[in-house]
Amino acid sequence: MTADLRPFLDLDACVEHLRGLIRIPSVNPPDGGTDLAAGRDPRGGEAAAARYCAEVLDGVGIASEVIELTPGRGSCIARLAASGPATDPPLVLLSHLDVVPVDADAWTRDPFGAELLDGVVWGRGAIDMKNMVAMELAVMLALGRSRADLRRDVIFAAVADEEAGGEHGARGLVEQRPELFHDAEGRAAAAALNEVGGYSITLGGRRFYTIQVAEKGIAWTRLRTTGTTGHGSMPHDANAAVRLARAVTALAADQSERPARVIEVVGDFLRALGLGSVAELAESDPAGARAALEDRVADPVLRRSIDAMLRDTVTPTVLHAGKKVNVIPGAGDAEVDIRTLPGTDQAGLLARLQALVGDDAIVESVMSLPSIEWPADAEIVTLMESALTRADPEATPVPMMITLGTDAKALAQLGIPCYGFAPMRLDPEMPFLSLFHGHDERVPVSALAFGLPVLADVVAGYSTR
Repeated sequence: MTADLRPFLDLDACVEHLRGLIRIPSVNPPDGGTDLAAGRDPRGGEAAAARYCAEVLDGVGIASEVIELTPGRGSCIARLAASGPATDPPLVLLSHLDVVPVDADAWTRDPFGAELLDGVVWGRGAIDMKNMVAMELAVMLALGRSRADLRRDVIFAAVADEEAGGEHGARGLVEQRPELFHDAEGRAAAAALNEVGGYSITLGGRRFYTIQVAEKGIAWTRLRTTGTTGHGSMPHDANAAVRLARAVTALAADQSERPARVIEVVGDFLRALGLGSVAELAESDPAGARAALEDRVADPVLRRSIDAMLRDTVTPTVLHAGKKVNVIPGAGDAEVDIRTLPGTDQAGLLARLQALVGDDAIVESVMSLPSIEWPADAEIVTLMESALTRADPEATPVPMMITLGTDAKALAQLGIPCYGFAPMRLDPEMPFLSLFHGHDERVPVSALAFGLPVLADVVAGYSTR
């Protein structure tokens, strides 16, 4: 009979662990200086967060290992072994410890103060994704306290460097220490639970819970442009800044006309939300699809998210050209964040962008990671749907694709299906999606109170005899 972990869950401790982790400025990049971390020194922050997790686990007798593939870039790995011979491959509880930089002046609270005010925890990482680190810690502690009869190993993996592609975290661990994600028989994990899924959205008076079964690919790209230096008082046509501006403008214009492609999981997701007209019109009548989306979805961030599920996106994000106001620059570059749908030929897309910018710039690939899709009818997804329905019978769980990228791409190299499931019931007014990498990041304690037992039920259902 599946174990009941609820009597062994400690919500108050979970909240305090979240606050303790937020207070650690594990900003990525860690060498970017104190300006990125509200005046704090972020160097070694990921390792400090990993040690925090290790100390919590060690405190209840769960042995853990802090691994620094690069000094200061720490990950915490722990394992609860199956009781007796494992009848099934492991489950991985995956999370990341690094957070993106902050603009402290734009926050109304200290980004690393971890203040608990009116039932809300504030701070960088509250949503992305130290909330999930804390919940997975709480579930591991409950498993340990309950002495549940495990039919598979449960592996806790809180890793560094997710926000920059995982070279010092999940991707590096998969490539250098793949045994961490296998059992004693050498079997890779059967599944992993990860971020960006399980949260509620309210649309048309109905509540839905997203279960992430797919994510777009990443093709981070650089535009390089060259020109002829000279005095700013004597303009000429070979100005690298002007060439860079033309290239970036061409990419932006092309994005506004980029055609839609409705993949199966996105079409099913839209129809479940009552947005079938958007799915039906997206490819044949883009203007009609956008009008239908605007009519049915009031939240502009959710609209942008859905629109990005329907097409490849090319977004210039960082531009550099020139060093002095009276010197015409001879070189410039722009960083471009490209996200691709399953089935997109990334090399072909970059070749198309090169043709688009012509002689103004050279298009260079910086990092390429594939899109991923996993079965939406897998056993663990069924458990998620059942647990959510028990906890909130009036809501509907819906598999979906995220437009972000996660460490799921690293585990996919080992063939491990990785599902986004950080369950939280949110008020309709909660600006959840805009808080990812946004100012005033925060999470209600009520969301954790809902999600923690749901997560525990899924882990217990999948892992205990």
